[in-house]
Amino acid sequence: MKTIAATFRNVLCFLSLLALSVVLAACGGGGGGTSSNPSGSASVNVSLAAAPGFLAGTTFATSMAIPSAPPTSSNFDNVWVTVNKIALIPVDSIPISERNKPDPNGELEVEDSPGDSNGFVTVTLLSPLVIDLQNAPDPLEAAQLLTMFENVPVGEYSKIRVYYDSVIGDPGDVLFHPTAHYHFDVHFVGGNLVIPMETSEQGMQFYSIFINVVGLKIHQAGNSGKFLMRPQVFATVDSAMYHKYKVHGVANDVNHSTAAFNILTSGDQTIPTVYFGSTKWLYLDYLDIDLSPTRESDLAGLGPVGLDNTAIVDVIGTFSPEKVLQAEEVDIRFPDTLEGNVFLGWNPADNTFTLRLTPPPDNVVFPKPSKAEAYYDNAVSGNYEQLPNPDIAIIDNVGVKARGYITAGGIEAYWISVGP
Repeated sequence: MKTIAATFRNVLCFLSLLALSVVLAACGGGGGGTSSNPSGSASVNVSLAAAPGFLAGTTFATSMAIPSAPPTSSNFDNVWVTVNKIALIPVDSIPISERNKPDPNGELEVEDSPGDSNGFVTVTLLSPLVIDLQNAPDPLEAAQLLTMFENVPVGEYSKIRVYYDSVIGDPGDVLFHPTAHYHFDVHFVGGNLVIPMETSEQGMQFYSIFINVVGLKIHQAGNSGKFLMRPQVFATVDSAMYHKYKVHGVANDVNHSTAAFNILTSGDQTIPTVYFGSTKWLYLDYLDIDLSPTRESDLAGLGPVGLDNTAIVDVIGTFSPEKVLQAEEVDIRFPDTLEGNVFLGWNPADNTFTLRLTPPPDNVVFPKPSKAEAYYDNAVSGNYEQLPNPDIAIIDNVGVKARGYITAGGIEAYWISVGP
């Protein structure tokens, strides 16, 4: 059975303080102008965290008191749930009698029905993800859970539905009640998720939502001997984030001496941006830019050094009165990669190495900011564990994936994955 740590590294990856981000799609026109966005669509990214329980008197979005959390079962150390799909559920898609009324004993396992998905905004995962409901991460280490919703329509959403196809208890690898095509619901507390009909010349409005696992009750069903789970899971919208923005695009005119750069958006807008000593920097493995990024590494505190022109960026922050984006977090994907096997090893004359590529194009790897400061990790383990000694990591014929910026002769690589 997988360990908790390995599972979150492999399928949830880098632990982030953000739990769920909702990005209101911006209006945008050529030449920096703006136009209305009639769809008012949004993109939504989901995360998971453990909660210590809600205090008595906490209310749901419809002012219903939260039931006390069910006791966490001691039958299993881990309850692994294989999630294959998630959905945002509009308020109008649920009968009034069923809105925001969770069972005080936890959510029932409910079989899916084709008629249940009217108006739902649904994402089917490219690859199923395994989560442990018995040991969700601490709220301060809220792990990114699933993936990105795209084109979420304007409206009010009262629940998030989590679909899964298996539940396994550990120890014993006990298969729970047959759960193919089953789901449980996550209820919003203190206010529903509202995507308003509004536009902004500044970009994409940013929201934050925390999904919290409060309790998990497990029992056996009658004479069948099958185990059933009843999780109590809630989501909260962080109103303090309503005036923050998230802008996606390509970095240009990077000037580290003035801590400034521009973001070129897909709508042909140029967003001037500045960063500070307090700005948080994350470096991400390159995935389809329409998907939620997998946060693989902070590159050992590389900070802004790895930001250069053509980097793919997501910047979260607020706008100054002069409409300059004040970056609180910058997520970077390097635009270029070079993969191959090392030829002989390090070149001691200039601390570079060469890859055996056929036919041989420009194939030299220039570690940046230097040989000692580049980030090296173990691609064999799949856990992106840092390799502290590049001298013994880069040897003849070892496989390498170098991420960075293509330049004359090869690639300036800030992130180098090694093996096999």
